[in-house]
Amino acid sequence: MMKQETLNKIRNEKTLSSERRNSNMRGHSTAWPKRLGALALVASALLCAFPVFAAREIRDDLFSVSFGDEKQGWAAGRWGSMLHTADGGQTWEKQETGVDHTLSSVSFVDEKNGWAVGDRGTILHTTDGGKTWEKQKSPVPYFLMGVQFVTKDEGWIVTERTNILHTTDGGKTWNLQFQDQDFILKAVSFCDARTGWAVGEYGYVYHTTDGGKTWTHQAGEFRFSEETGEVVGGNFLFDVAAVNPQTAWVVGIDGYVAKTVDAGKTWQKQMTGVPKTHLFGVTVGEKGVLIAGDATLLRTADGGATWRGVVVEPSIKYGWLYRIGKRGKEGFVAVGQAGWIYRADAKAGAWKGAGDR
Repeated sequence: MMKQETLNKIRNEKTLSSERRNSNMRGHSTAWPKRLGALALVASALLCAFPVFAAREIRDDLFSVSFGDEKQGWAAGRWGSMLHTADGGQTWEKQETGVDHTLSSVSFVDEKNGWAVGDRGTILHTTDGGKTWEKQKSPVPYFLMGVQFVTKDEGWIVTERTNILHTTDGGKTWNLQFQDQDFILKAVSFCDARTGWAVGEYGYVYHTTDGGKTWTHQAGEFRFSEETGEVVGGNFLFDVAAVNPQTAWVVGIDGYVAKTVDAGKTWQKQMTGVPKTHLFGVTVGEKGVLIAGDATLLRTADGGATWRGVVVEPSIKYGWLYRIGKRGKEGFVAVGQAGWIYRADAKAGAWKGAGDR
């Protein structure tokens, strides 16, 4: 059972929520881990001690990364930030998006075609690798939290207020495909054009096997206790990774990691060796599963039976990483606080900061 004050703090401090939920925060509400608030002075000192990408003067938080192939990649974040790499993540340069509010998610299907979504119903699209970005019209004005395309024509967006948007024409038109209770959906992942999962607040998990024509509620709850009147809710989920029609992973607050191998009928916790901290991103590679979070970068090579921290230089002890993207079969890139970008090879055992990091 979770107390109301705890749930409120999670929503206020741990979500990319809109100005509707926090009128004092412009653009992207804070996704910083709770203890960073108490360590603000320490964090500021560290950021000064470790200059991040001084050449391009980007210190904005990054919330998403996507590669179109092994070399071409993009990272999106606060204040409309969009970075591009043409060398597999070693060096990055800023691209102009034409917006100044938070971009929470980016998805590329090749080296040319990509989409980014964010606050105020923002949808951006490029057909030239990000040299130019054009706005597309969202059918809802809410904060758009996650996007994934499976082809250059078909894709999905999840939003606050439990909306799922869908397009089959590259975003020329977006339709409201599904809606439910007023909760936040944080991420969406498809393993093919028919099978996908969407996850978010209070542990809610939705699943489709028909490209989103129908979405089934598989997990999560929100109710008031009849005995105490307190809120009873599931773990807040930040990310999902669909592996195949039977297998998917989810991660969330307080070190929560779970896996399904039966298309979501059951979800088994996989938390041995996982610190009780907030986990923001999960990615599955050929040699294992990776998780990014608050001062954490974890890897499992045994299907989640055990997790171990990987070598990260410079240290992320006083910061956070939010998402991990695959560079084809060549490796991975992780992004997070203050423009931090780290890269690793396919084994993902050792990570190094890109650029000046």
